[in-house]
Amino acid sequence: MKKVALFLAVAATVGFTACTKCKICTKESSAEIRLCEKDYNNQTEYGLAVDVQESLGYTCKESL
Repeated sequence: MKKVALFLAVAATVGFTACTKCKICTKESSAEIRLCEKDYNNQTEYGLAVDVQESLGYTCKESL
């Protein structure tokens, strides 16, 4: 029984900690923009989206 409980705890932890890379981009007097890697087809598209926002004057930081 202890092994089953331990397995379920580990499985739940792994399921909840599957990380999604997101960045919050802010700029004075502008709405906050949230960019998440899962919303793009690949890392290159995600990186390009972040680069575009930064080129527009936004500061993008990893979300927690």
